[in-house]
Amino acid sequence: MTDYYSAKNWRDFVKSKIVPIRDYAEAILNFWNFLKELDGKNISEILKNHPELEIVFLGGVDENGYSENSFAKAIKVIFGAYVIDLKAYFSFVLQDLEPVVPISVGKTWILKCIELIKDIADLIISKVNIDTKANSKLQEYYINNPDKIFEGLQKFVQHCLKICVGFDKYMTFVWNIRKITRRYLELVFPETRNNENFRFLKEFLGLTEIFVPEIDNDELRRDYTIYGFPEVYNYAKSKERVITLDESSTLGGLLLWLNKQIWKLICNVYSDDSSINHGYGHILRRIVFRDVPCPIKLYLSACREELDRIGWDWNKSLYLYNVRRNSEVKIDGDLIKDKDGTVVSKLFGFLDQISPALFLGAYELVFKNRNEFILVER
Repeated sequence: MTDYYSAKNWRDFVKSKIVPIRDYAEAILNFWNFLKELDGKNISEILKNHPELEIVFLGGVDENGYSENSFAKAIKVIFGAYVIDLKAYFSFVLQDLEPVVPISVGKTWILKCIELIKDIADLIISKVNIDTKANSKLQEYYINNPDKIFEGLQKFVQHCLKICVGFDKYMTFVWNIRKITRRYLELVFPETRNNENFRFLKEFLGLTEIFVPEIDNDELRRDYTIYGFPEVYNYAKSKERVITLDESSTLGGLLLWLNKQIWKLICNVYSDDSSINHGYGHILRRIVFRDVPCPIKLYLSACREELDRIGWDWNKSLYLYNVRRNSEVKIDGDLIKDKDGTVVSKLFGFLDQISPALFLGAYELVFKNRNEFILVER
């Protein structure tokens, strides 16, 4: 059985799983920063000084533009770097004149995602006090070997996938306890009845009281206190709050936010909405994300299968049926009321019945404040 109550085990997890994500992200961003320094310069000047960049700007290019599997087209999509006027370039070339055509380099949406993932990974590494510097050889590798950059991106994505909820046991554990009553925590993880283990979750992972019932019964108040990580899936204006990335963030909250950003990156690539991936999803899937599944779809499918297996059914759940999903409700003592003040359920029965689906992640309790929440179905 995995020991989730050992600081060494969590540090080993971060060192083996999170550090490579940080290192590959930094190497990819270093490559982009190198290209960014060339922004606005003429392609002829660039290739004189850096002949290895010919594949970056002209790979798979002719006077008719980009070929179907053009390396340069993929660079333009992913790294925002390209020759501004290819027709002008080939006009110069075909006349045996030096091409006086500038390049342009901009930051793409996928680079912004990679940058955020790197920043979160850095904070996680710092949070567990691992003294590890980025792999110095890797940081320069793609600058010196630009033809290998897509291999680097593929490795980055594979490292990201490996730590997603449902793929990695430590990330899945944090996910499972991201919103959980003390009663259900002790049911599914009986070792948390040990005060030292429970204290570890609070002090090391940052497990925090999200909601405490305002009732007189001490035992019920203890059992139905909801714990979680306040940085994510909480206190929303709508469904979620944007995390503030700083040193005060909890380790558990940062891990959840990292998983969320990886899910977002991969799912955006597979989106049919061109406004999300700028219509280049097919290029990204072919060049970088081939054979990479959409982790959130896989995980939620497995969740629903598990809920079916244990016989969990919203429509057959007495305490759930009258609570409207995606609508605000208010907790008043041991009762749940809708926005009109009508009592729709009893709090403790509701929490007992929603707990299996909440634990797996098919549903989310998103608190607007300490006594109001929205029940969101994923």
